[in-house]
Amino acid sequence: MSILMAAPILQSMALLVSGIAKLGDRRGTQDAMVSLRLPLRRVHPLIASVLPGLEIVLALMVWVPLVPLQVVLGEIALLLMLAYLVIIARALTFEEKVSCSCFGSLSAPTVSKATLARNVLLSALAALTLVAAATGTMSETLVRTPLLLLVQVLVLAGTILLTVLVVAGTQSEDDEEEAAAVARSRSTGPTAPAAPADPSGASAVGPDPAGPSADGGHAAGPGTVLDADDELLDYERTPIPAAVLQRADGSLVTLRRLTADRAALLVFVSEGCGPCERALDRMPGWISELGPFLQVIAVVKRPIGQLFPGTLERVGEQVLHDPDFIARTALDANGTPSAVLLGADGLLAGGPVRGGDEVIQFVEEILEQIREAQADGELASPSI
Repeated sequence: MSILMAAPILQSMALLVSGIAKLGDRRGTQDAMVSLRLPLRRVHPLIASVLPGLEIVLALMVWVPLVPLQVVLGEIALLLMLAYLVIIARALTFEEKVSCSCFGSLSAPTVSKATLARNVLLSALAALTLVAAATGTMSETLVRTPLLLLVQVLVLAGTILLTVLVVAGTQSEDDEEEAAAVARSRSTGPTAPAAPADPSGASAVGPDPAGPSADGGHAAGPGTVLDADDELLDYERTPIPAAVLQRADGSLVTLRRLTADRAALLVFVSEGCGPCERALDRMPGWISELGPFLQVIAVVKRPIGQLFPGTLERVGEQVLHDPDFIARTALDANGTPSAVLLGADGLLAGGPVRGGDEVIQFVEEILEQIREAQADGELASPSI
């Protein structure tokens, strides 16, 4: 098999898979661009919409047996691969790890040296594809020996598929064990109980007090107000763990002391993380609307004095530092963004939830519960 023909075949497969994966995960592509600190954030949605189609067109149209067209598409593909390579290489210089979603939801999210090596290989394939197009090898093969080309495609596709299946097979047992461990830990921890309906935590309202049911639904939906005698209080609320957070002045506060008088919603975020930035964008609104009823606090990985000005503008004084991830680990809120609701009664009151969409939905449901409780007269409106 000619290496000049193997290169465009492999490049087309990679571009086709990448384009199709991005079609189903445009939000992930936008988050990745934010995480990779790409400029012109306002045009990210447009790029996320155009990029999948571009990759698919490059993957398919390069096989039209017209040398000038193949050369132009080959040049575009090479420039695209080189741009990806530069972006990934730059991301490796960041202090914090970022995610790229280069192949949509199919790729490993964390940028690493392996990601860089993959992009170097893709750039090399793009260069060889351009050579194959410019020398007429691709066009000649398409016209004279299409059946041989089809065999090459099938052989390479089969080899890739077999490799994927073998790798997946070797990881399946580990994945099952990890999933079982997570399930066991969640069965003994908090589910997704209610948010306090007042700062004292005497009663509660929340998104889903009973947590998920066996069929993936919920035992109780939004809008439920819980009293002490309510049958819906059958979920397990666990004590707030012994962990500390750090204030801007360097002093430490335990989670229990933090919530001694008022419940607290902790939103764990990492600067530069795409989904975290979406949560941070909503923090001013959350602080304003939830502030009269409970504390809304951004919990960050870096010391507060090292935060970007844009982060401080959004969270104001409602920010605490989590040294060595002590609190996040204790609350099982691994990953960012994530959120946990701490009750004023010394017990966990909701979460943990993980993921950008999940955190936003979690907070929005708390807001909805409070609005409904106010409308029903069960919760006094804050004095103005």
